[in-house]
Amino acid sequence: MITSDDAQDPPSRLGWLWWLVPVGLVALLLLVGVVTVASLRGAGEPDGEAKASTPTRKLPPYWVVKRGQTYSQIAQRTGLTMDQLQTFNPRTDPTSIVPGQRIKLRLRMPAPPPKRLGPQFWTVRSGQSFGSIAAKTGHAIDALRRLNPKLKPEALMPGDRVRLRR
Repeated sequence: MITSDDAQDPPSRLGWLWWLVPVGLVALLLLVGVVTVASLRGAGEPDGEAKASTPTRKLPPYWVVKRGQTYSQIAQRTGLTMDQLQTFNPRTDPTSIVPGQRIKLRLRMPAPPPKRLGPQFWTVRSGQSFGSIAAKTGHAIDALRRLNPKLKPEALMPGDRVRLRR
């Protein structure tokens, strides 16, 4: 005869399984998500490019080859790999470098420095006016007036300082 304890016994033995299955599914979904994200991050760049874009120290943009230097010596001195040097210099034959030749040490060259803005002030000389100063410096007369509200254009004197920029 089956008692009430026997009827409840099989489900209680499987009770831990009811808890383990959902936890296992959640863990499996998290693992799939982590693997997917990791593969998407590395899919856009080859191994050589990934290493090249993260230099370990600040290098000059170019290396000028000295007599007797080889690609491997340059790589060792700069901390780059031979593959990185070949990636940066695809048209250079590593076996035929010559003294004085420039070798790129970066994939992208830095932008040239910005142009100097020129002087901030102009010292007025005899016979000069806002118009002549504007013509020589390339600034508009209205801009000079705005930058110098205390100077009267008709009363400029030699030695006055005219502001050209902020």
